[in-house]
Amino acid sequence: MDWMPLSEQIDFVFPIPVPTRTLPPHRDTNSYLVGVRETGMIDAGLWDEKGVDALVSRFAKGTKRRLDWLILTHWHPDHLVGTDKIKERTGCRVGVHASEADKVAPVSPDFTFQHGDEIPFDDRVLEVIHTPGHSSGHCCFFLRSEGVLFTGDHILGTGTSIIVPPDGDMELYMASLADLLSYPVKIICPGHGPVVWSAREKIQEYIEHRLEREKAILACLRSGIRRTEDLVAAIYTDVPKSLHAMACFSVEAHLVKLIREGKVRRLEGGGGCEPA
Repeated sequence: MDWMPLSEQIDFVFPIPVPTRTLPPHRDTNSYLVGVRETGMIDAGLWDEKGVDALVSRFAKGTKRRLDWLILTHWHPDHLVGTDKIKERTGCRVGVHASEADKVAPVSPDFTFQHGDEIPFDDRVLEVIHTPGHSSGHCCFFLRSEGVLFTGDHILGTGTSIIVPPDGDMELYMASLADLLSYPVKIICPGHGPVVWSAREKIQEYIEHRLEREKAILACLRSGIRRTEDLVAAIYTDVPKSLHAMACFSVEAHLVKLIREGKVRRLEGGGGCEPA
């Protein structure tokens, strides 16, 4: 199996899309190999035996390479389902954010990390950026020397990330997006979809998208629409109806945020929400 590097200049990062049961429109979860001698991996979708065999052969005796660690952006199954198999075959150590160590069962993490930690490989490091929102312990990993940000489900190559309360938090998600603008990010390597070569534009696009959704929700509430599913039908006219059930999660996450901010209140008896 021949894996191509991210670019001629960044020839030590290898994106590997792995067919995995995940949310549409995506069908793959991206794993990333980083490094030449002391190699690490980011996320592990549903690796099949052929893929694992190819991975193991890459680190066979005599190659002077080893898979040192496998770190997870977050605990959702489509990002960790292949972890145990890879750990068993390669002997790599598995790491996850400290707040999610008890959520990755049956995976047993060997180490945990927090915001600001550095994970070494070769003569480089990945910086841990805690980006709660999609999940409470979600992390991005930043390769500062090349400006490459590995974003898991925080930012996708196509489409937008779904926020599912209560572990998902729209207020934290939007704050985490804004925080990323303080980093010199050039390239985004997402957990799903293609690599994004205009990183800052994509981050700003995500922020503006969420702000527009929030404005639309408030406008609909002021017009008399109350229930979440009706808000989705009114707002997500550009999204196939088959995806409206998932959109309900993100609308509900926006409503939770707006309630905290005192802009919206819930109606009694499960009747939805109204402007405060």
